[in-house]
Amino acid sequence: MQTSDLILLAAAGLVLLAIAGAAATRRAGAPLLMIFLAIGMLAGEEGPGGIVFHDHNAAYLLGSLALALILFDGGLGTKLRRLKGVLRPSITLATAGVLITAGVTAAAAKYLFDLGWVEAFLLGAIVSSTDAAAVLMLIAGRDLKARPRVATTLEAESGFNDPMAVILVVTTVTWLSQGSAPEPFGAALKIIWSLVAGGLIGWFGGRLIGWLERKVRLPIGLYPIFGVAAAVFLFAFAQVIGASGFLAAYLAGVALAASPRRAAEATDRFSDGLAWLAQIGLFLMLGLLITPSHAAEVALPALGVALVLILLARPLAVLICLAPERYRLNERAFIAWMGLRGAVPIFLGAYPVIAGVENANLYFSAAFAVVIASLVIQGWTAGPVARLFGVAPALPRGGRWANAAMIAAVVGGFSFMSLAVSWTVTREAPESRLMAADSIEALRLAMAPMDADAATPMRLEALPADWSDLESGERRDTFARIVSGLVAAENARILSDRLALLEMRDQISAGETLSLPAQARRDTLSRRYGVRYEDLDGLLARVDVIPPSMAAAQAILATGWGDSEAARTRNALFGRLPRGEEGFSSLLASADDYIGLLNTHPDFAPLRDARAALRARGAPVTGLDMAEHIGPYAASGQAYAAQVRALILSADLARFDPAPAPEAPES
Repeated sequence: MQTSDLILLAAAGLVLLAIAGAAATRRAGAPLLMIFLAIGMLAGEEGPGGIVFHDHNAAYLLGSLALALILFDGGLGTKLRRLKGVLRPSITLATAGVLITAGVTAAAAKYLFDLGWVEAFLLGAIVSSTDAAAVLMLIAGRDLKARPRVATTLEAESGFNDPMAVILVVTTVTWLSQGSAPEPFGAALKIIWSLVAGGLIGWFGGRLIGWLERKVRLPIGLYPIFGVAAAVFLFAFAQVIGASGFLAAYLAGVALAASPRRAAEATDRFSDGLAWLAQIGLFLMLGLLITPSHAAEVALPALGVALVLILLARPLAVLICLAPERYRLNERAFIAWMGLRGAVPIFLGAYPVIAGVENANLYFSAAFAVVIASLVIQGWTAGPVARLFGVAPALPRGGRWANAAMIAAVVGGFSFMSLAVSWTVTREAPESRLMAADSIEALRLAMAPMDADAATPMRLEALPADWSDLESGERRDTFARIVSGLVAAENARILSDRLALLEMRDQISAGETLSLPAQARRDTLSRRYGVRYEDLDGLLARVDVIPPSMAAAQAILATGWGDSEAARTRNALFGRLPRGEEGFSSLLASADDYIGLLNTHPDFAPLRDARAALRARGAPVTGLDMAEHIGPYAASGQAYAAQVRALILSADLARFDPAPAPEAPES
């Protein structure tokens, strides 16, 4: 079978699967775009489909075409008479509203993602505009019968606001790429040109399409094709001259719908079908493009950004922009809630990737996570919110409380789920690598294959209940092997991360751009170790090993060779317990907590500096060298450090320190 046949088979199969999934979940009220996105993710490289797709340039091209078709169809469904009545508030929301939303969201992104102000504003700009595909689909849905004036305001805003968001993103990306701020007057002129030129091209272009349809005799089946092709031409022409193609496509639909024309019903139906296909294809493609594991890594801060966007930034923008307009309070509240994010933020998130902006993968993955939150929280509750705020048909007695309860359940449930996903992803779950032994005899059996080499490390899940029954000598040797083995297991993971960071540093030094997976890994490590993502040297100072001999000595001092109650019942090896918990899930979790403390806490900066100095000289990192700087771990300070050193020597713990080939000295 040829590759082209396989591609066609996969593409058609995905579309059919998306339609089937939409039909199956319709009763549950699930947002359809969310279903399409989820199916795309399942078909992607981390799902059962295994399709690898990272071509952001192709995604940008196909996404542009899909959005043009969606906006054109939305324009065809907008009544000109209604549009005139909401033109001023819609344009205000699409310009000043987008700017306010981007600014407030940027303030949250700065602190949640630890970004600079320019970088934070880029993330705010990416997620600042409401999405035409998401809004138009909900407005057209059977379950959402909002008042015409409110619905038209949302439709028009979603059609008008993309130019502002695009210009903000492009301007900020240029700023980051060139390292200098854009000229404010020039940026303002670009915004004005984009809106005015895009609007004129769309309006008069749509009128011209209608005039040509009346003058040119064509077979009935060609009129819909002519109309859609002409709209795509107007979109592309506007983009080429620096105007807003998105605005042109939307207004072309509005102008064409307001013009007398042949085959109007056929054109409307054809455009509606194409718009559905574009929405399905767009969200399937975006699902393929995203890397779910990295999106999950940023789930927690992205949820914070999404909640600020939904509950603060968007309502504030609506409150300010609609202040001079004659909207009721409940209508303002509904418009504020319906600021859905969908394809456009993910589409804009790809722009920094294409432009090669540093840490572009963070913006893309964070935008994706924000879109997921918006589709679930706002999309799933659109109908109940419309009825709750009284902009849809009246509620039966008691219905208002039921809708309020559903809204609270969706918001709370999704927030809890995001926290759980973030906790699961960011927290190590290494228990599968551990041995379980519920008695001394079971422990001895597990150790038997290792007895030929007494230095072989043990990786035990928990100390057996009868641990204290071991004879002193055997207990001491076993305990030292257990602790050193746990630390060695964590060091293996750390060394893998460190090697990746060293390769990244070499790439950057050679002037190369990091790949998206490399950016994602660096971003994850920077948050885990509390270092800004661009500070690779600072990150390398923290992402490094802890000598097993020093860790074993400290565990011995903290637990009396494992005899303490905390070690036997709560898996606490180093005198620390997790906050709000009775104990650690395993001995390895205790070791992970200990290593994380030494690698991130400010008190141990001298220890990390000493380790970095050893690395710079090409010397191995040993327990005796590092123990000199472990004093802050205990109240006795240097006396404690002397105890650790003495124990390493007296118990011959240095045998657990590996002697690998050291890193090349830093130049």
